Amino acid sequence: MLKLFAYIILALACGCTGLPRSGSVPSQGYRYLELALQDTFETGDAWRGYDGAGIFLGARNGAFLIDIPGRQYVWTQHDRPLDDVVIEAELMQTSSDDHNAFGLACRLDPGNSGRGYYFLISGDGYASIRWSNGRSLEQVTPARPAAQIKRGGDRNRLRAVCIGDYLALWVNDQFIIEARDRRASAGVIGMVGVMNYEGRRLTLTIDNLKAWRATLDDRGL
Repeated sequence: MLKLFAYIILALACGCTGLPRSGSVPSQGYRYLELALQDTFETGDAWRGYDGAGIFLGARNGAFLIDIPGRQYVWTQHDRPLDDVVIEAELMQTSSDDHNAFGLACRLDPGNSGRGYYFLISGDGYASIRWSNGRSLEQVTPARPAAQIKRGGDRNRLRAVCIGDYLALWVNDQFIIEARDRRASAGVIGMVGVMNYEGRRLTLTIDNLKAWRATLDDRGL
């Protein structure tokens, strides 16, 4: 059985210290090099799937579906190595509970341990960047509210920037948050869903995913 989930409480709406830089304008620019991956999830065969114990990860109705019961996080990942990368996808929760988190991942361990960076938003409008050691999610940036996030069941377009030690999250073409971190320099990309509470579910669809090889470049700032 694939190792796909770990039990955790992830309190996104937290009062945290050690704030990284955040604002309407990023401190670092970047440049796309080439489109390395594009997926509309007609089959989902390139991603690790799972079906059991009330958990489903896989393609359904032309999108990738993550459907999980409470108090855990799950991820799926692609096998192609992509180290310095910009990832974009459209994500929409279809469950009624907003106390959750979901998003994109980069530099995941190819061995499927879950180690890597997670770029998360929640249904109630919070955003953060997290690091997973394979057992729990630790903050790279504190969770904070972001008006750019469409709440509830609306579709959000996420962009995760993962180049060198620079990490940034954009939502609906608006910059949200950034940080510097050196815990991982290589790996694969992925998608993630989190539910914080027992007895509740997260149901999430992901579509129109693209990933570009990219490099840092300040000329556009």
